[in-house]
Parts: sequence; C-alpha cells; structure tokens
Amino acid sequence: MGYKLTDNEKLVMWGLTECPDAQDAELSKKLGLKRRTLTTIKTRLKNNKLFSTIMLPEWNAIGFEIHSVVYGTFNLVSRYEDRSEPAQKVTECEEIIYVNSTDKEFFIITVSKNLTEFQKKANELLRLYTGKKFLDKVTIVHFPLEISKYYVSGFSGAINRLFGLNFKCKRKRARGGTVKKTRLTEKEKKVLYAQVLMPEAKISEVSNITGITTKTVSVIKKKLYDKKLIEPYKIPNFNVLNCELFALIHVKYKHDKKDDHEPHASEILKFDSGAEAISISLFQTYTDYKTYYDRKLEYLIEKDIIDGKPDVMLFPVQKLKYVKNFSFTPILKKVLEIDAEF
Repeated sequence: MGYKLTDNEKLVMWGLTECPDAQDAELSKKLGLKRRTLTTIKTRLKNNKLFSTIMLPEWNAIGFEIHSVVYGTFNLVSRYEDRSEPAQKVTECEEIIYVNSTDKEFFIITVSKNLTEFQKKANELLRLYTGKKFLDKVTIVHFPLEISKYYVSGFSGAINRLFGLNFKCKRKRARGGTVKKTRLTEKEKKVLYAQVLMPEAKISEVSNITGITTKTVSVIKKKLYDKKLIEPYKIPNFNVLNCELFALIHVKYKHDKKDDHEPHASEILKFDSGAEAISISLFQTYTDYKTYYDRKLEYLIEKDIIDGKPDVMLFPVQKLKYVKNFSFTPILKKVLEIDAEF
C-alpha cells in the first residue's frame, strides 16, 4: 500500500519533477501555493524519502559513446537468493547505471566509453550468469549516442496523469545525438563529479569537498548548467504513485521508417536509435497498460513503421527487487580519470 498524498502534496510532487531546479519562490508562484506552505511540504516529502534527486550528465558531450539496454528473464528454477553473488558483481560494475528486477525478469541500463568497454564487462557478467545456468533469455540493444536520442521525462507527465492534474508538462528534452564535445579541465571534472555525487550540494559544500574556492566552483557550476553538461531530476518514490507495473517495450523499425509520435505521458524513459527503440513506462493498473499498448500498436501498424511485433516485459511494482538504483559517479570517475578521494 502506497503513501497517500494530500492534494497539495500532489501539486508539490508534480512541481518538483517538472521544475527540479526551481527556487521555492518560483515554484510556489507556479503552483499557486504560499511559499511557506510549499517549503513545509517539500521538506516533509524529502524527510519521508518520498523523492530523491539525481544529477544526470550529458554523456555524449563528455566522452561517452554508447548507451545499452539489457533485458531478459531468469531460469525458472533459479532463485533470487542463489543469484546474490553475481548480483553483487552487477552492483560493482561501473558501466551499469541502473538495474530493475523481479524474481524472474530484469532490465539493465548501461553507459560506456565505447562498445569495446561494454563488451568486456558484459562478457564477464554473462559468463558468470550463464555458467550457473541462471539465465533463460537475454536481449542486448545498443544505442550509439552520436546517432541516438534518449528522452527522460522526469516523471512529471506520469504524475500529471496519475493524479488527475491539468498542468501542461514541458520537460521532454531529447538528449544524445550530435553534440559539441567538451574538454573538461581537472577542476571542472572534480566539480562535475562532486555535483553528481551530491546533487543537492551548495557551492560551499562542493568547495569544501573538492578544495576548490567557492568563486571558482560557482563559475564552473554555471558553465556545467549553461552547457547542459549536467541536469537535475527529481525521482518520486514509486509507493507514492500507487502504480502496479512498469512496462518495457522494444520495437524495431522498418528500414527508413521512424516513429514521430509524441511520447506518451506514461513513458518515463525512452531510447531511440532510429533503427529500434526501447521505452520504459509506468502504469497504475494493467488495464491502463493494455489500453496504452493497444493504441500504440495500432498506431505503429497503421503507419507501417515496425518490423515484427514489439517485445514486451512487465514488471509488477510490488515484486521489484532493486539491485542498483541510479549510479553515475563510478563510471564518471573511471572514464574521466578523476583524481578525487571523495
């Protein structure tokens, strides 16, 4: 049973996910709440761990070449407890930035310097899992950042729909694709790393941990934001949303065809290479999912876009066993060769 939000808490939760870097004064005006009321609710939500903050890097701009999504099913006779050793290896793998699994299904999101680095880690982990016959089915899909787009909704669209709000959600910026590469100085690397490690840290806190003056930190942080090399997101606790399931949908496009359809509010994350796409969506009920899927499939078939039937995996929220939540700092430190002990 999820946490039951009040009407004002729902407003604030939407505001936090839609405008994660907004100051309280700006957000209170946008939501039509008194500033003191907003600050009190925001503090309560935070203290109850009903949302968390992440700082998402623009991977392509700072030296990374590829996102990969790995999904599949475990052998029906293998138990979650038996897989604790390889699961620990997954947790320790720097390239793996997110894992979601139940007893029987899983999906993994990775980011790598290049395909070779991905293959090294993937082969090592696959040998560990297949050697003990834990896996039944595995699909690996690569999204080269130079030719792919990925969309992170920040949950505001889903919250808007789930809570029956009537806001216009604007946060659907496509990331990836051809972007200007940025060569970071050692100080810039440290500030970026510290900000990703501590997403809500103030300039003085970043200065203390990095040993860089507050003035320099302020200048660097502004550069990172202005160039969109980092961007904050608020992630709600799933219990707040009272949703039953996640859906991972993998479609392959016909040659020279693409999906120009506006992302649905349920889609919280989507990768699209032009040749194929994977979307991850959140639904309150199975009926909601089925309605969404049937309409999506009807559209794709009508436009003659897809090559074969989509591959779908459903993850009941109550059965999720998180192996690894969003984790960006280990791979940043490794690839950017950041000299930091914090």
